[in-house]
Amino acid sequence: MMRTMTERKARGGLSAAVLAWAFLVLPCAWATGNMDPTNKNAWTENTGWANAAPTNGGVTLHFDGTSGYLTGLAWGENIGWIKLGAEAGGPYANSSASDWGVNLDTAGNLSGYAWGENVGWIKFNPSNSVVSIDMATGSFNGDVWGENIGWVRFKGTVPDYNVRTLAFDKQPQGTPNWWLEYHKVVETYDKGDGVPAWEKYVMDTDPNVAGDYLRITAISNLPPATVTFPSSARRYYTLQRRDDLQTGGWTNVVTQTDIPGAAGLTSLQDETSANRQFYRIKVKVTP
Repeated sequence: MMRTMTERKARGGLSAAVLAWAFLVLPCAWATGNMDPTNKNAWTENTGWANAAPTNGGVTLHFDGTSGYLTGLAWGENIGWIKLGAEAGGPYANSSASDWGVNLDTAGNLSGYAWGENVGWIKFNPSNSVVSIDMATGSFNGDVWGENIGWVRFKGTVPDYNVRTLAFDKQPQGTPNWWLEYHKVVETYDKGDGVPAWEKYVMDTDPNVAGDYLRITAISNLPPATVTFPSSARRYYTLQRRDDLQTGGWTNVVTQTDIPGAAGLTSLQDETSANRQFYRIKVKVTP
């Protein structure tokens, strides 16, 4: 007889694997931007320093897991305020006086325009430079071009300077700040289904929707045993089995480890011939 079981750490739902613990503890929302206050300065070759985290302004990177955009104000010590996008927010088409600003693509490259109140347009994808953000560290790199001020550099070594966003830093349970800000929650937030937001990040589900968490939806006990569940194309899944819930532990099913999801129903199979097995699905952000 074939039996199944679903399990999740700290409750009776399905298991979610957490890959990393912690880095920097930060609040979820940034009223003055989400740039690193100790790594905030770019260098303008003709006008000096530009501060992405000034006292009365600040630049914010908005990200949804795939792409994003910048908003807010930077301060140039000799040129005044630099605005990173139009009032309506992005993503920006950069096609009119009311729709312009700086966008971020899937690869971390920046494009579009910022506006300096005293110096005009600043182009983030000039023909001779690529400006990008390292999504592992949050560091900006590359040069942008100001039509009236020349090159603006985001990272240098003499002296050592850099602009860095805190958006990709992680909270104690491993949840990145950008995800918490995007959903307007903290790691411990629970919509009422017993699954905290940090676990829903691992599952790639919505923390603001009760009942939206990883679960087995169907199983066939005909050889091979087939376990079906909704998956995310941004996560990796492993089928685990055990034949006794009192002794022993869970083991990965051979060939069914770290399988990419498919943004829909996914099935994993166990081709063993054991008479009775219990199954669960383990999910990870990276393989």
